[in-house]
Amino acid sequence: MFETAAPWHERARCRDADPDLFFALAGQRAAIAAAKQICAACPVRAACLDQALADESLEGVWGGTTERERMAVRVRARIAARRYDVPA
Repeated sequence: MFETAAPWHERARCRDADPDLFFALAGQRAAIAAAKQICAACPVRAACLDQALADESLEGVWGGTTERERMAVRVRARIAARRYDVPA
């Protein structure tokens, strides 16, 4: 599932899961929910989400979030950074 190796990838619960779940189309709610359920119990979810938030080019479910959800997190972070004059 991963193109680049990171130390946490080997412990990811999605490692042996069907990749199609994590790269389902937006309307495939059952697949997205199944992917998120795998992420919910993953011991490296936070590291996965950190990578997904840092790399805007990543598609699919990462760290228990969809692309749209990660975009919303980034937007909120940018707004908060501007509000408090903190570099984003």
